[in-house]
Amino acid sequence: MTSPESRRDRAQPIHLQLRRADAGTLLGALAWVLGALQIMRDRGHAEDDEEFHDLHDTIAPKLERLVEQLNEARRSTMTQPQFEEPIEAAYAEVRDAFETWIQLTATDTLAATIADKIVEGGKAPADGIGEVE
Repeated sequence: MTSPESRRDRAQPIHLQLRRADAGTLLGALAWVLGALQIMRDRGHAEDDEEFHDLHDTIAPKLERLVEQLNEARRSTMTQPQFEEPIEAAYAEVRDAFETWIQLTATDTLAATIADKIVEGGKAPADGIGEVE
């Protein structure tokens, strides 16, 4: 059953007119957030924290729906392949920034993990295994 709020949202759509480069930037930004949500979901699995999985499962479908709407609009206006170049270039620019962000956060995560291990290094685990002398 559809809620009254969701019926109102569909009854009053917002119409956007995007330049092709702006559409590519928007697609790249959506891909960035989807990638970050996937990383959070995977991290949650690794740490047995389902909060991140739930967050992914709540937000990702909404973003995927937006990506599909943009792709439908893109397909409907595609008349010549050269018109796609500005979209692809803008998307690639954001995608490259996302790759840089992934590397940066991976480095930060590694540094924080190493620092934690160094701090913990002087403490003996509860089971006595790996005790530092």
